[in-house]
Amino acid sequence: MTIEKTQAQILKHHGGDGEHAREMITATYERRHDVAFWEFWNAQLGGAIDKGDLLLDLGAGVGQFVGDLALRYPHNTAIGIEAAPYMLAAQLPLADNARMLVDDLNDPQAAIADGSVAAVMANMLVHELPQPVLMFKAVYRWMKTGGRFCVIDLVRQPLESYLEHKYPDRAVWTAEASREMLEDTFEHFLEHNRYHADDLIYMLTACGFKLVENTPIRDGRMVRIVVEK
Repeated sequence: MTIEKTQAQILKHHGGDGEHAREMITATYERRHDVAFWEFWNAQLGGAIDKGDLLLDLGAGVGQFVGDLALRYPHNTAIGIEAAPYMLAAQLPLADNARMLVDDLNDPQAAIADGSVAAVMANMLVHELPQPVLMFKAVYRWMKTGGRFCVIDLVRQPLESYLEHKYPDRAVWTAEASREMLEDTFEHFLEHNRYHADDLIYMLTACGFKLVENTPIRDGRMVRIVVEK
């Protein structure tokens, strides 16, 4: 898959409206990276980071998390990888110890030295990829021994749970529900239900990682997994 095909696939996943997706993701950043998140980060990933190590954010959007990492770890380099043009076009100014790379995470080719990365985040990314295996393999190569990789993502749930959460007003079942809306809803259901948490753990451990944490979040609609090389 070329990066152009990946960009088209991401845009389709975002409903064809990249600007809206960008605005939604950036607007919810602070809520998703609150005090509790940073306490988790410090406890599970912070201890793996030594001076000079690289820190990596996969699917970095406009660079918000990359910017935070650069400020919190001034003696390290924070790198974000992103493919969507509408994210890259709105890239935030970054500190000197941070940068963004354009790469296709379906088959990463970024020039990152093997064994140089201490901590990696993939937050709400894996379900967007047609397959994550090549990305998981690349992360394993890039990561130093003792480095840690965190995956936060949607996981498989029953259709009833998905629809009741997405449409608490039961809009799916009203006469006004259009074919377009229903087809979009069910297409997203398939994308958001690609993997069970066990599937993610299976792929990660098959690549060589050791499981550290497996925590259901958001009433089981999502999972937080941490693995170590």
